[in-house]
Amino acid sequence: MASEDERIARVLAAVRREVPPGWRRIVFTVWATVVLVQTEFAVTMADGSTPDMSLRAPEADLAELRSEMYVPQRGTWFSARFVLTGENEPEVRFNYDDDPQWFPDIPSWIFARDLATFPRAAEHVPGWLRERLDVLPRPTDERTIPG
Repeated sequence: MASEDERIARVLAAVRREVPPGWRRIVFTVWATVVLVQTEFAVTMADGSTPDMSLRAPEADLAELRSEMYVPQRGTWFSARFVLTGENEPEVRFNYDDDPQWFPDIPSWIFARDLATFPRAAEHVPGWLRERLDVLPRPTDERTIPG
């Protein structure tokens, strides 16, 4: 099994492979749950241009990275940002607590499924997530018997 650092290196290598030669800066943003992954690439070329590109994201590596970074009762990240600038050390940040601000917004049940997969203790469920989960119907103990 790959370590967290190895998995991050795989994601960065996959991002570099997707971008054409001559780039100066790449910002790769990820929003992720167990049900859905959304990504965005912003590429600045050496000449300063910012071409519109549709690039493949390393979704399997991202899913495995989220799983490996799960901390019991604390959770895993909801979004990440990878910034590459030439030969400089990549900047990598993971958001465990702030509202990831999906656009377009996603249904609350997706966050509930994510929380079921990556449980958090009550004190580690951020307020924005608690509000999203509060709108979901509560399960009942009543059994419905078909007519």
